[in-house]
Amino acid sequence: MRRRHRTLVLMYHGLGTVPAALDPPNNFVPVAAFAAQMDHLQRRGFTAVDEATYLDMLDGGPGPARPVLITFDDGYVSVLEDAAPVLQRRGMPALCYVSPGLSGHVPGPGESPAKQLMDDAQMRALPGHGIDLGCHSWVHDSMRGMADPALAQATTAARTEIFRISGEHPRTFAYPFGHHDSRAREAVRTAGFEAAFATYDGHGRHALPRVDVNTTDTLRSFDLKLRRAYPAARQALSAAPAARRLAHSVVGYAPRA
Repeated sequence: MRRRHRTLVLMYHGLGTVPAALDPPNNFVPVAAFAAQMDHLQRRGFTAVDEATYLDMLDGGPGPARPVLITFDDGYVSVLEDAAPVLQRRGMPALCYVSPGLSGHVPGPGESPAKQLMDDAQMRALPGHGIDLGCHSWVHDSMRGMADPALAQATTAARTEIFRISGEHPRTFAYPFGHHDSRAREAVRTAGFEAAFATYDGHGRHALPRVDVNTTDTLRSFDLKLRRAYPAARQALSAAPAARRLAHSVVGYAPRA
């Protein structure tokens, strides 16, 4: 019997130092913090794997002893300009989920410039920097309860458009906001995606869980997120907000701009 590996899957969004008022979801991790996290992964014996290796391991194929898949949602320009150099210097591949219907989207008035999304040319450049392209629906709408025509656009049409941009069909999918239901999962499967990612709300191969990394993580809290018990502990603490706040106060928060 082939050995099955448990792969740690980390979920990032963008990099940069963004004031808290302009980033309420804590989506942007400072570049220096991200670099320190990548160094910490390597010190802890983790080996970053690419999408192809991850999918092979998902089917029971061979892989490193402590695999980690590094993913980015939304397709911010900072993934190409800031994350890619950090990863390349360390020989670490990654995977970026993009919404092709938002190609080149410019931040609105009062929004941080860090929210600039990659255009077609920038998406096309990513694989040359060791970052595979995945699909994040058409325009980043929640897919929970979505009507059939919208589901088709979010899956089949989005997959076709990414092929037009990059010359390769994306193999995996990530649900916007982590939202999914049975119809969304089936639409993703029938569109040809080999696997899909949610956040902590996993449900089989087409809604695999991931561990989020955000602006407020310290190296100590990041280290806790690498542990097998973390997803279950987070779920338990989410049901007890007071206990979760206490746990955060003990671990600490990274300072915000």
